[in-house]
Amino acid sequence: MASPFPPPQEPKPPSGRTRHPFFMHAMVRGQQVAVQATLAEAAAFDALPKLRDPKTHLLTTGIGTSFHAAIAVAAAARAAAPGRVAEARTAFDLLDAPETANADLAVAFSESAETYVTVRALELLRTRNVPTLLITAAPSGEGREMAGTVFETKYSREDSWTHTVSYAAAVAAGWSLVQPQPDPVVDATVVAAIGDTLDLEPKVLETVEAIGDRDRFVLVGSGSAEATAREAALKIREATGRFATSVGVEELLHGILPSVTERTAVLAISGTSLERQRADEGLTAARHLDAFPWLIDTSGAPTVESGLALPPVPPPIAPIVQGIPFQWLAYWIAVQDGRNPDIMGLDDPKVLAARRSFGI
Repeated sequence: MASPFPPPQEPKPPSGRTRHPFFMHAMVRGQQVAVQATLAEAAAFDALPKLRDPKTHLLTTGIGTSFHAAIAVAAAARAAAPGRVAEARTAFDLLDAPETANADLAVAFSESAETYVTVRALELLRTRNVPTLLITAAPSGEGREMAGTVFETKYSREDSWTHTVSYAAAVAAGWSLVQPQPDPVVDATVVAAIGDTLDLEPKVLETVEAIGDRDRFVLVGSGSAEATAREAALKIREATGRFATSVGVEELLHGILPSVTERTAVLAISGTSLERQRADEGLTAARHLDAFPWLIDTSGAPTVESGLALPPVPPPIAPIVQGIPFQWLAYWIAVQDGRNPDIMGLDDPKVLAARRSFGI
């Protein structure tokens, strides 16, 4: 097989906005419309009925934000049919170990339908006779040609390189397509929760002021919140240039604390009461280390001690709602720091030189 890596490329980041509101702000704001339209489209999508079959071994894949969508959708598939085999693997891992590219059906995620390694993974799956579905925001691209079937999300093309609306729409599409049947009540609940959470932007601004110049971020999430923790850490790195990592809620208490200082913000996500209880214990420990604690909860808690209690939604679809406060957080930290959150630091000559050295 030919090398899966493209030659070095000259990046072409978004241009045209040099102050608030940057493109990312509009993309975050567009998530309610995009998810509502995408869920309606998914409810009518019947091209791959095996997606809903609990006996179907499902593989999900992607890179970066798209892989976080893959994690969320694999978890949703397992929750929809306990005992179902549904696993998420990065497109790179599939290429690195082609013999693992086995499943009854594979779902790939790519906003652009052009992510090179994901396209090559689709090609690999095709050679191994694995039926494939590509979930994308793009109306064209090589990935669409490689996939057996394509689902195009709605109103989710990104103008910012810090992806938000495409992630929400992709998770919504994948979540809906792995349910035993469409559920309009849950769909309406999720759409309403997105709107309510978007309106918490002023509350998040207060948190940005409280975080100040802390430059270490530990994102904490397990279960369905794992995808949120990974994606939130990525948004903070992309938009702000500050260091961020993600860990499981129990992992926080098993070796992370020695690295937590007054320069650290520990940001936790919970979607169940058990996750909330353990996250609270982790945040209490973080306070002893003078770290900044913050909890985002979708489990139904009426209030949280330090953070935001969001509208309750089922854990398998919660990543869409949970992610919004972290998108606002990343955006407004960037604006506070005088950064353009759309361009991943490419106005820094060193970052630009680094990005020019490889292709994606």
